[in-house]
Amino acid sequence: MSNHGFVDGNKRTAVYLVELLAVRSDYSLIEDDLILADVITSVATGEMRYEELVEWFKKRLVRSRQRNLGADRIEGE
Repeated sequence: MSNHGFVDGNKRTAVYLVELLAVRSDYSLIEDDLILADVITSVATGEMRYEELVEWFKKRLVRSRQRNLGADRIEGE
């Protein structure tokens, strides 16, 4: 059993914080919110390890001013 700071809404809070931190750091996350929620669920259930999460974000975070270039990169995967 895992310990959570909220009774409900942990995944929604995590999605919001990821997006907030990305924007404040001048990055854009190029991924659908539903997929991001699935990834966060995978982390919470232990299906995705930290190292895998780091690689996932590296492929999807781009500097905001380079957003179009990053979108092209991801579509080519």
